[in-house]
Amino acid sequence: MEPSLRSSSYRSTECKLRRTDQALHETIQRFVESQHTDVRISQYADIHYASKKMATGKWFWLDPIEGGRSGYLVCSPSSPIVWIDEQFKQSFRIPMRVSTPIFEKTSIFVASLNKVEGILRLEDAWMVAGKSYFEQPFSKRWEQLLHFYSQSYKVDSYIQQGLTIQPATYKPLADALSWETPPELMFAQGESFPRRLRVQITPREDKSTLHTKELNKQLMEKNDRLAQPVTGLAAVNKKTSVAADTVVAVPHEEYPDTYTIMIGGQAKGYAAIQDIGLSQQLRTAAKGGEKELRVKVEWNSEFSMYEIISLL
Repeated sequence: MEPSLRSSSYRSTECKLRRTDQALHETIQRFVESQHTDVRISQYADIHYASKKMATGKWFWLDPIEGGRSGYLVCSPSSPIVWIDEQFKQSFRIPMRVSTPIFEKTSIFVASLNKVEGILRLEDAWMVAGKSYFEQPFSKRWEQLLHFYSQSYKVDSYIQQGLTIQPATYKPLADALSWETPPELMFAQGESFPRRLRVQITPREDKSTLHTKELNKQLMEKNDRLAQPVTGLAAVNKKTSVAADTVVAVPHEEYPDTYTIMIGGQAKGYAAIQDIGLSQQLRTAAKGGEKELRVKVEWNSEFSMYEIISLL
């Protein structure tokens, strides 16, 4: 491999990544958004919704990187290597050596960045050297990521100056049975899913409300169902409307498509969004500076959570 240097100038031993200028940031954002109609890395899910999704197929757990944010690592022609967060709010130049084909034909990886600790974690491969793997099973995408890491990326501590670049560690679903204390949040990646679930394991308000043994029991039941064929029809989806003039959605500061629902001034948990068009409308409204979005919601008893129906 003949590595090529795509980095900025020499920096001190402390990892201090350079922000991109506005033009480069917008170029990278437009490129990522042009790849698919829905470029969300993850979709919010509470434990009830997640259990239904994980009832079939092969799934893996991934710990969120502590103090980090999820985003895209983009290697493109005539451009520095850039990491941009999944909400397209921040982007940084990433100093690293990679082989020429990686950026000559453009590559996109899902990666989490903890800028304070100087850790960039590679988590998924959507495009490598111009070839899209987005529709491929996760095991194929992961194989491409590991090939990139071992064959096309060269560790250079001098260039990286404190930045650690490493692949993620995915754990089998059954590992949850050994949790002594349930985590608050976990990512769940399915073999046949291009994006992962962002699973709220325990309530933010009181982690003690979900006892470890009870959670393990739920997960054991899920694991049992993994080996069983899906039979019959899904339960009838019962929805109950809520008066629209009392409902606002507060965007999460870090995660996209995650909104706290406030009804009559009281927090009522998170809400699901199933429609990509609505997702884009809400994102646009939030980017316009709106801290609270007036929305119409319905209670979805199948998933035990509110679902945003429209923006008012």
